[in-house]
Amino acid sequence: MNPTPAPSVAPAADASSDRFAIQCEVLRLSIRPIGPVLLVQYLLNCGVAALFAWQYSLARALVWIALITGVTVMRGFFPQRLPDPFSPESLRHAQRVHTLRTAVWELAHGLAGVLLFNPERPDQQLLLGLMLMGMTLSSAFSVSFYTPATQLAITLLLAPVIVTGLTLGAPTMMAVSVIGIGLTAMMWKLVAERSRQLEENIGLRLNERTLREQALAGLRASEHAQAERLRFFSAANHDLRQPVMAIGLQAEVLRQQLDTGADTAAVQHTVVSLAQAQQALEGLTNQLLEIGRIEAAVDPLRPVAVALAPLLQDLARQAGDGRVTVRCPAGAVAWTDAVSLRRVLANLVDNAVKFTPRGRVLLAVRARHRGTDRAWRVEVRDSGIGIAPDAQARVFNDFEQIGNVERNLQHGHGLGLAIVRRLAAQLGIEVWLRSAPGRGSVFSFELPAALGYGATATQAAPSPQAGPEAAPALLRPGLAVLVVEDNAVVADSLFALLRQWAVEPRVYASAAEALALADLRALDVALCDIRLPGALDGIALAERLQAQNPALTIALISADINEATQRLATERGWHALRKPVQPDELRGVMLRAQQRG
Repeated sequence: MNPTPAPSVAPAADASSDRFAIQCEVLRLSIRPIGPVLLVQYLLNCGVAALFAWQYSLARALVWIALITGVTVMRGFFPQRLPDPFSPESLRHAQRVHTLRTAVWELAHGLAGVLLFNPERPDQQLLLGLMLMGMTLSSAFSVSFYTPATQLAITLLLAPVIVTGLTLGAPTMMAVSVIGIGLTAMMWKLVAERSRQLEENIGLRLNERTLREQALAGLRASEHAQAERLRFFSAANHDLRQPVMAIGLQAEVLRQQLDTGADTAAVQHTVVSLAQAQQALEGLTNQLLEIGRIEAAVDPLRPVAVALAPLLQDLARQAGDGRVTVRCPAGAVAWTDAVSLRRVLANLVDNAVKFTPRGRVLLAVRARHRGTDRAWRVEVRDSGIGIAPDAQARVFNDFEQIGNVERNLQHGHGLGLAIVRRLAAQLGIEVWLRSAPGRGSVFSFELPAALGYGATATQAAPSPQAGPEAAPALLRPGLAVLVVEDNAVVADSLFALLRQWAVEPRVYASAAEALALADLRALDVALCDIRLPGALDGIALAERLQAQNPALTIALISADINEATQRLATERGWHALRKPVQPDELRGVMLRAQQRG
């Protein structure tokens, strides 16, 4: 079991990821091509150079315009290339390169404050200072969107003329230089505020895009889930109708056999076919219920130390006929949920036995060491028909049976491995398959070792299993049985079976009717359906019956007996029978009442 991460980690990680994405977008915006703007700026710079060449110095103006030409060519024809995708290291490197390129660009413009500064002409000094300040105001917000680069650019553009003006300028130029210092500070603040707003807008746009992508992904996932659900229920509907159809046809055969006086052997064959169809229907409904409970997560995981050898030996005994063998170290103890592990292994063993007509199935466990961690590798090996490589990914799908294309109900419904897949996901394990046609299959998974438990490890409770066939015990004639069942078909079936056993059933459709009409003190057994019409359900009825007749044997009957109901029944000394109830279970309740009497 992997530990659950601390809740506080996720928001911090999300904020860091968002900040990284915003910084990447800011840098992309900062280096985007601005050809027309560069051309206009270059022409204006040529005009400034021509003006000062005419009024001051041709040589100095040519040097400055040469610098401007060089940085314009650099920015226009040799743009910065960004990595794709970004990483934190590559982003920091790209930001440094961008800041350096921006500094070179603005420093070339700022050198006008030195090269074009005329110490002899206060009017030209003032003109130069005002032109550079105007250049700063007009171009500062287009040179970059990355705050450190923009603030450095403003500083390098104004610093040369400010320093030169303070040292060599006339008094009016000194005053302009002081104003330039204030302008620099103001521009720093404006740049920071503009960058903050830009980052907020980018963040909103990225969030909107993320939400849109998440919505689309959710829609696709919903459509996929809907399609899978439709496929699941279509397959379930098909397989449910198979035994229902068989039951209907065999019932009609039985009716005609009884009408025509068919021989006993033919009637018995029909009854056996009816029983097989009923067992197939019950098996499918139980598997569908198990899938529903897994997906609803109604059975919480309770990891404990589980001794593997006794569990595997018990599963091998249940398989019968000695075909399943076990090879497991005596000290193999795993840390997992005992109930879910048993269900995983039971389905894998059942699958292996079904598709191994001849040969054996081996349950093997061996130790695995990965550094300081220790695990147990559990394998279910068979020598059966095997699975082709292109079909191995499908065997864990719902209603998928590679070796049963004719949908023989005796080979199951293709839900065993689907249940394994769901349980494995809950346990946090991965089930691997290795197989080849005609050479059998190996299903395997690994469980973390539970160190330090040894003989004190929990042994998974064995599943109920039938013992050797024995002659059915006889029931005492005249046993009084109360049946409270609102479904008329089920009530009639219970009545017919109980009369066949020579007991006296008294059938009522509601709790109120039973309490009002039945002689409660004369009863031996009460069979109470939990879901009853009216104010009292089967549990409330059972409590009243027990209060009036403490010796009464009570059985709760329902299709959805849960752990709470089972626990309540155990505490009160009642039975809890899940529909469809088997005749042997009912007989056991009758015998229990007979023994108590």
